[in-house]
Amino acid sequence: MAGHQVNQEDVTVARDIQATDWGPLAITFPFFSWIGDIKGLYIEIAIFLAVLLFNRRAWVFAAAAALTGTWYAALAYLILRKRPTTNEVLRVTEHPGASSYPSGHSMFIVTVTVVLMVCFGSRFLPRWAQAIGWVLVVLIVAANAVARVYTGAHWPTDVLGGVLISTAWLAFLLSIPWIYRRVFSASP
Repeated sequence: MAGHQVNQEDVTVARDIQATDWGPLAITFPFFSWIGDIKGLYIEIAIFLAVLLFNRRAWVFAAAAALTGTWYAALAYLILRKRPTTNEVLRVTEHPGASSYPSGHSMFIVTVTVVLMVCFGSRFLPRWAQAIGWVLVVLIVAANAVARVYTGAHWPTDVLGGVLISTAWLAFLLSIPWIYRRVFSASP
């Protein structure tokens, strides 16, 4: 990313996303823009407190999952990628000041939705409803991905990078037997 600030594939995909009429899905786009900055921190704190109240054994996973914010800060500092401009894409309705790579909003959405499903869905939902919950996670992550590109805040590879980094971090955490057993233990 650092060596290739703008690539033609990103421009093409971004323009295609922006040229598409997303219909009712577009109603969600302002929410995904709004959820960033300090509001995200408050949401993470609220989720962590809920984990402490309703699934205390999973607190280690929830706390470690919040470290995706550290991954974002480190990578955004190391990879200073410029954001899309109106010369490159069809519209820029949101232009945050930080580096474009990775998408912090995408990392946040992946982290929050996965933590909710792992800490609450796996414990309180019947198995058939867990499948629906995971489908909703994928749909929310996809809607956020489209929204971040549609507003011109990110390149498609910024969003993809954010999703993959968060997913890898959360999968790594759940691969640690001590954390996995605490999260998925049957005892309260």
